[in-house]
Amino acid sequence: MKRSILVLGFFMTGCFASGGGDVAPATSPAEVQEKPKTEEVKEVPIHKDENSKQAAKKETGKKTIEVKERKDIPDRYKWDPSIIFKTYEDWSKEYDAVKAEVPKFRRFSGKLRTIKNIKEALDEYYKFQLRIEKLYFYASRIHDQDLRQARGSEMIQKVEALDTQFGTVSSYFEPELLKLPERKLRSLAKNKKLADYSRYFEKLLRLKPHVLSKPEEKILAQSSVLAYAAYNTYSTFYNTEMEFPKIKDADGNDVQLSIPMYVKYRADMNRDVRREVFHSFWGTFKHYRNTFANLLGSQVKYYEYNAKARHYKSALEAALYPKAIPVEYYTNLIKNVRSTLPAFHEYLKLRKELLGIKGDMEYYDIYPPLVTTKPRDYTYEEAAETVKKALAPLGPEYVKLLNEALKPGSGWIDVYPNKGKRSGAYMDSLYGYHPFVLHNFNGDFEGVSTLAHELGHAMHSWFSNKTQPYPKSHYVIFNAEVASIFNETLLIEYMLSHEKDPNVRRFLLSHYLDSFRGTVYRQTMFAEFEYDMYKAYEEGSPITADLLDSTYLRLLRDYHGHDKGVMKIDDLYSVEWAYIPHFYYFFYVYSYVNGFIAATALAHKVLEGGDAAAKKYIEGLLKAGGSKDPLQILKDAGVDMMSPEPFKLAADTFRKRVEELRKLAKTTK
Repeated sequence: MKRSILVLGFFMTGCFASGGGDVAPATSPAEVQEKPKTEEVKEVPIHKDENSKQAAKKETGKKTIEVKERKDIPDRYKWDPSIIFKTYEDWSKEYDAVKAEVPKFRRFSGKLRTIKNIKEALDEYYKFQLRIEKLYFYASRIHDQDLRQARGSEMIQKVEALDTQFGTVSSYFEPELLKLPERKLRSLAKNKKLADYSRYFEKLLRLKPHVLSKPEEKILAQSSVLAYAAYNTYSTFYNTEMEFPKIKDADGNDVQLSIPMYVKYRADMNRDVRREVFHSFWGTFKHYRNTFANLLGSQVKYYEYNAKARHYKSALEAALYPKAIPVEYYTNLIKNVRSTLPAFHEYLKLRKELLGIKGDMEYYDIYPPLVTTKPRDYTYEEAAETVKKALAPLGPEYVKLLNEALKPGSGWIDVYPNKGKRSGAYMDSLYGYHPFVLHNFNGDFEGVSTLAHELGHAMHSWFSNKTQPYPKSHYVIFNAEVASIFNETLLIEYMLSHEKDPNVRRFLLSHYLDSFRGTVYRQTMFAEFEYDMYKAYEEGSPITADLLDSTYLRLLRDYHGHDKGVMKIDDLYSVEWAYIPHFYYFFYVYSYVNGFIAATALAHKVLEGGDAAAKKYIEGLLKAGGSKDPLQILKDAGVDMMSPEPFKLAADTFRKRVEELRKLAKTTK
């Protein structure tokens, strides 16, 4: 629970990491936003009931191959939470100690006038923050390595309640500081004794107009536990209680449709199967559209209420201003990506050609792979070596740390799936310890790419924690996605620069283009939908299923060229908004787009500029933590995201790879 006094205490909003945006996370929106546990949101949902099954089981005659129990996986492939707490009993003792000490923080109330008292209070606040974070970090590791065990979930709930308790106890803190004259606050920001907290005071000054009185802050702090009622109801219903009909596969077998089965069969090479899957799946969502609209509408109302209570002009401003991101950046991002839609439409036309579609291309044709032959399988050791070679341009300091992370038994990475283990992948970090990476490596190229991605997050956290004092170490996820996608970009560039086999190149190009589609175009469409939804509500329109359907269908057709004859979008698919959990996270999906675009620009600079560019990237971004505004950090690293240039560079790269894939398709099978 990486709680910034300013950001989490006042703006428990929510967010969620790279890709298609179809995942129902196993964590609350706020948890993901405020701590750099970066959930990998690919085009495969994290579905608790199906945890690890697809990596798990297939029948070959009478022999069944399945995921191992955790005890049967060698320790060299596991993380080791015992470096945090040796035993559950040790964790419990610390939990009890923190819980007993939290009320003592009230003693600073009414005394925040002298530098001595202010420093003592800040020191103690951040110590509490780190202790609570440590408790949560350990509980999450225990929980995620085996979801079948109740203890991990119980531990997490206890820490969440403790965090809420501390938020309530400390709710007086900022209102009291903000009663100080502005000149006094500015002097505190420049005081050498408070150097570790300079960033805190800068944020405090910026947000001064939006901080309420002590009683009002206490009320908002206490009400934060209600913030996710709509999301939690949505997540429970979406993941466990929705009932779908059966469909027929290409061989005539009955398939009980579910969310995991939708993801599998929407990519089926048989077009009739895809059509039936879409009709049945979205028909089911259509049946519940009013329920989903009420849930999403409730979430919108909650964030709008908080935005108005804090005197923001709009919900978007309330989401971005605390992170020092201007509203203009959000709207310009949509404008810049929209300007490249012709390149996306060329890609869709190529998909139609390569899939051999006669007549109209339909929305259900967007998921089948353009290349069905995998280039090869990898052992984990081969994947690690490939990642090392791909990231070598970052120089000796980075490579040395990378070798440490990938060394067998390092404890950084939980490599393989095991029964009960949480699916997907993420990185989580705790100040004073090495980062932890959860993976479910299955030997394909996606597993290699995910390893590179997660190590990008891990290196970012390690450099930030080693360079910055704890109060300045927490980077925002807006920048976190840059570090991870940067590594994926170096990996694909390395693979393409060394691969001569045209069929393998086709696979790599297709992989890149699908990732670009899922991250840049799809997530920008989501960002525009969220913008339009909140704007409509602020202008007096109620959040109804009709409003959401019409808004989403318009954007779906705009982005996919429906009116230009590129891809036909049926009215039925207007309800896809109900499938996307990110709309409960309060303006977050644009971070995916920012990460992909910025990473593309920075990776090109490093590959072209060598050691100097690599050093600038490491010093400017990875070591900066949260010591500056996020857009300034990116600028220091070498990319100006307020400029249209990075977007043009990314679109040019996309076009070139569409064209290469088109040419290769004519000469290969």
